[in-house]
Amino acid sequence: MDKNRFFTETNIADSPTIFDVADVSPADKPLPEVSYPIAVETLLGAGRTQQKIESCSQYRGKLVKFVSFHPLVEAFHHAYNDHRPLCLSPDMIWLSIAQGLANHINANSEQLRSKFVNHEGKVLIEVKRDDFCKGSPENPWSEVFGEFSTTIRQHIGEATHDLLMPSFSTTGLIEKAAAEIVLLDAMQCYFSYRFTTACGIPKIKLEGTVDDWQKLLKRTKELAQFKLEWWINPLIPILEEFIAAARGKPNKEFWQSAYKLNNPGSGGTYITGWIAAFFPYLKDLQTGKASHPNHWLRAGGMDLEALLYPIEDRAYRGLQTIDFPSGLAKAPFTWDYFSQTYNMEFLGGFVGVKQDANDLFLRPEIGWVVREVTTSSSPRSHSG
Repeated sequence: MDKNRFFTETNIADSPTIFDVADVSPADKPLPEVSYPIAVETLLGAGRTQQKIESCSQYRGKLVKFVSFHPLVEAFHHAYNDHRPLCLSPDMIWLSIAQGLANHINANSEQLRSKFVNHEGKVLIEVKRDDFCKGSPENPWSEVFGEFSTTIRQHIGEATHDLLMPSFSTTGLIEKAAAEIVLLDAMQCYFSYRFTTACGIPKIKLEGTVDDWQKLLKRTKELAQFKLEWWINPLIPILEEFIAAARGKPNKEFWQSAYKLNNPGSGGTYITGWIAAFFPYLKDLQTGKASHPNHWLRAGGMDLEALLYPIEDRAYRGLQTIDFPSGLAKAPFTWDYFSQTYNMEFLGGFVGVKQDANDLFLRPEIGWVVREVTTSSSPRSHSG
């Protein structure tokens, strides 16, 4: 977690120099302020461009409202016009100089190429972090900037890298991170940047014996007699992979496709893996009942990719979590309790997910519930 983004973090020299400049009456009222993220969104015009901000350097604190052009220039603007004192640091001035250098390099990249790198074209720099979750304010993005910067250092040399990166008494984590982004900007004609976050299941534990899994396959095949060939046939090759894994021969590519087809990838709401094949009927979003046939099962056969991606549905993005039934089977009953009757129901199936405290394995929990039907919760009296 990038903790420094949740409080104001800036190094300040122990004894800053303060001096008089103009003989004017200083302002005595503060400028209006807004929260840090809103000020950043205003500056970037996020509302107008529909470009959503993924993260920013801080979330607490406030900034001056209505800053719409270069903040360094705007600070001078308000200080001059409104007679307000102005604070400057080496990092601020160096950052502006470094940005000017970046603009110069980008405008003359080929003439300056030999000053920075020995290669032609662009070298891809890739940083991989599987602990990131899109949209989370806790993602430590400054660490990512640092990883890109470190790799660039290996190409441009320590001396050039040290020249461009600030190391003043006022340089804090945020100042360093901003300078690293300026470096990425300056070097973008020589490097391309890719940040990768992949999701996947690190391990799977299969309980039971090989015989158990073989029995399960046999039972499943027998269900085809109930006009279920369209569902059972696609399940057979999947269950055979369970048997192979139980025998100590797991098909890694198959298991990587459990939730997302083919390979581990980014997380998201769409489900494209073979787990979808265990649901012959999907939920009707209006009634809540599992009554919609799973159209992914139309292809059938042993081709898992054909099963999940019928030719005519190549553009279909997958199922969403809301498409699946609840995981609990229900059976209504009435309870004649002495002189009263209650509308009740039995529920059985999956009641939650359990976590092993030692190794953090997740285990779908099987259980049952008996509950009174809320729509008719008042007991009815009866004779007898």
